[in-house]
Amino acid sequence: MDWIGFTSASFAKAKRERKPVLLCIGASWCHWCHTMDKLTYSDKKIVAFIKANFVPIRIDTDERPDINERYNVGGWPSTVILALDGEPVSGATYVSAQHMIDFLTDALARFKKYVPITHSPASLGKIRVEPAEFWPLVESFYDPVNGGFGLEPKFPHHDILEYLIWQTSKGSSKAAKMLDHSLHAMMNSEFFDKEGGGFFRYASLQNWTIPHFEKMLDDNARLLVAYCYGYKLFGRKDYLVALNKTLAFVFSLLFDQKEKLFYSSQDADEGYCTTPFPRRLRAGPPSIDRRFFTDSNAVMVLALFELAQIGPGYHSFGLEVLESLWNHSTKNGVFHSKGGVQLFRDSVFLLAPVVFAYESTKEAKWKKRAHQLLGWMKRFEAKDGGYFDTLQGDIGHLKEQKKPVVENSVAALLFHKLAKIENNPLFEKKAKECLASTGALAWSQGVYGIMWALASLEVK
Repeated sequence: MDWIGFTSASFAKAKRERKPVLLCIGASWCHWCHTMDKLTYSDKKIVAFIKANFVPIRIDTDERPDINERYNVGGWPSTVILALDGEPVSGATYVSAQHMIDFLTDALARFKKYVPITHSPASLGKIRVEPAEFWPLVESFYDPVNGGFGLEPKFPHHDILEYLIWQTSKGSSKAAKMLDHSLHAMMNSEFFDKEGGGFFRYASLQNWTIPHFEKMLDDNARLLVAYCYGYKLFGRKDYLVALNKTLAFVFSLLFDQKEKLFYSSQDADEGYCTTPFPRRLRAGPPSIDRRFFTDSNAVMVLALFELAQIGPGYHSFGLEVLESLWNHSTKNGVFHSKGGVQLFRDSVFLLAPVVFAYESTKEAKWKKRAHQLLGWMKRFEAKDGGYFDTLQGDIGHLKEQKKPVVENSVAALLFHKLAKIENNPLFEKKAKECLASTGALAWSQGVYGIMWALASLEVK
């Protein structure tokens, strides 16, 4: 299949030829994406049908999380048919070769009947939300039998773990019980790779069994932080085992010695991951996605800084990686990857370790860089407070800018920290603006808005 990019030129081509867009959203680590490539998009009859009737566009979710956020229809792969204005007219996730022609034929019929609709931006207003209102949501989401949160598939829910860490540090015995149970359950389940080290992306069943075998840098970095805090809070030496095995995986397979940066992920390979260890070594590990993304590397640097509290050398090594990340990702702005787009998440996630470095070293270099990042972040600033996720685009749903709850909550925490470091009340004002502008949205997301509650408890 000859795919093209999500660009103005691609949509201009669709308009010239009066063809709908077939948008495929995939990922390098996605098993079913590879399967659909092998079985569906390699079928000559299907390829010919697509070429005759569609403009095929493909994006990688890790490269373009902004597009994925707007068009994903429930997982990867996402198969979305777009009208000429970028509005979806049909969608599915995995489509087998057996059903693809029927799916595409139905989508063509929908495209021919499509009438453009003018959307008014949805507004949730600025209802007053109290952070304490989120605690019952966490309690009801907690799995008292298996640990962790939610039903199936079972994800680690990093934001909730971070919220529980904060509550535990403030003396909550209920939070401590949920946190300790969840950490213990995850590391003693199939979700944790006891032989190869590191945590898989998620488990299919509620009891942490039948994992999906891809391993992500971002996930493992955040779990390193969680287990680091778990060890400090509970003194459990078995949490050091989880830390050491995860670090062994990250450094042996995801770290680039030359670039001093971390790769983004390891592919899922069920055959390899379910084979006894000696045979695994002979087979060789699953493939690695050797791209460097700013946001996940920034999270890994933060993990290194946290690990410095229990092991010597991690702080200086974290500074070394942060220096490499700065040189790799910044040039009159922060880029998601080399030559990639600019997203707010990369600026604010990079600001976090830079502020930590500024606070811990007192070096003028890090103060200067923190203020550079603050200047670049202004490009995403909304007039009514807070920040949008992208610079405004000109194609379809990219015209609609969104205020991400997590990123604005992280920004609020960082402004709060900067207000203390520099004794500047204007930073505290910015922190409160970020939270005020996203409170209603956080509440509408339920327990998934928990990072807002955490930031609000800290900022007050």
